[in-house]
Amino acid sequence: MDYMGNAAWWDERFKNRPLHIMEHEQRLEEDLSFFKSRKTILDVACGDGRNAIYLARLGFEVRAVDFSIEALRRLNHFALEEKLNIQTEFVDLSENGFTNSAQTYDGIMINHYRLPKNLYVNLMDFLNPGGILWVNGFKKMPKDNPNVKESDLLYDEDFEMIKFYHLIDKKEYQYNNQEFVRYIWGK
Repeated sequence: MDYMGNAAWWDERFKNRPLHIMEHEQRLEEDLSFFKSRKTILDVACGDGRNAIYLARLGFEVRAVDFSIEALRRLNHFALEEKLNIQTEFVDLSENGFTNSAQTYDGIMINHYRLPKNLYVNLMDFLNPGGILWVNGFKKMPKDNPNVKESDLLYDEDFEMIKFYHLIDKKEYQYNNQEFVRYIWGK
């Protein structure tokens, strides 16, 4: 899987970033009502943890996974700095999918990462009954980010294999002149 670069590309990118946490995803904050009754969250492709940190600050139990060792190192630094308990784990979804967990979650979130279609079914297995899968990403190619490719965009067809689950909400929106789409699936 080569979303906006591979693991080595992201490791290098995270090494060169200033050591401060980016602002959490605004759409996540606007969607908090969908997470209210949920306690345990899995943040897939978490990067350096801006959304994991945000949810942990609000009292959620968060496990964050990514394929960038440098991103996870930064996330652990930020969590320690704020005395937040966030479990982190190196997981390369392009290798075997997400198979090494016996734990289930009330919510799974994926922000700005397009999974192969079959992995959405895999992730639904890790949701508790009544849990949600929150997926947010680019709907159209941004003009100001040459790293985003056509293969990084989210499409309704990406979710064909989980269409028997309940699509709770879908929202297409603009932010900073870029077009995004967010899906919330229920189990």
